[in-house]
Amino acid sequence: MRTHSPAKRQAILDGARREFLAHGYSGTSMESIAEAAPVSKPTLYRYFSSKHALFAAVVESQCDALFMTLSEATLTEPESVDGLKAIAEGFVDLIYSKDSLALYRLLIAEQIHFPELGAQVYQSSCGPMIEWVSRYLSALDRRGLVEIKQPDASSEILLGMLQGASHFRCLIGIQEGLLQDQRDALVEGAVSLFLKGHQS
Repeated sequence: MRTHSPAKRQAILDGARREFLAHGYSGTSMESIAEAAPVSKPTLYRYFSSKHALFAAVVESQCDALFMTLSEATLTEPESVDGLKAIAEGFVDLIYSKDSLALYRLLIAEQIHFPELGAQVYQSSCGPMIEWVSRYLSALDRRGLVEIKQPDASSEILLGMLQGASHFRCLIGIQEGLLQDQRDALVEGAVSLFLKGHQS
């Protein structure tokens, strides 16, 4: 039985990301991704069974990078308010990155043609992110730092505040990312308001 090479899988994901962002979901084929990787088509299908699965994996890889960043950020401040702020900073940096915004636009554009794609992407990205933050909030609750009665709902509230109206402005092209002071103000304001609403 052949084993999968992490380096080759990453090369496929990198090639797929470039193709999807350049040509859209419907305009990208497994053949063009194989050429961009570059790998043979049989090798590509050995790693990913379909274009749907590959697109979801591209989005998931963005979130994997975030989870790694968040895990590293919270090592020095485990289960603390400072750790929560580090999580907020990592989340904002991810969703406002050029690649994330482009993938988000792509998903919205293709959703009408491929409605099942949204559910697949959600299950591989947003869902795990909410669960990850929920576990962290529950840990803060156990330490008495905040009062969290519904971890999943509180997680969605925090992430929603961090997304903010400026994320929509970036998506529709009337704003290009966040300046450092805008990013810091967004994180500080959202975390401060969240903590006030969840005082123990």
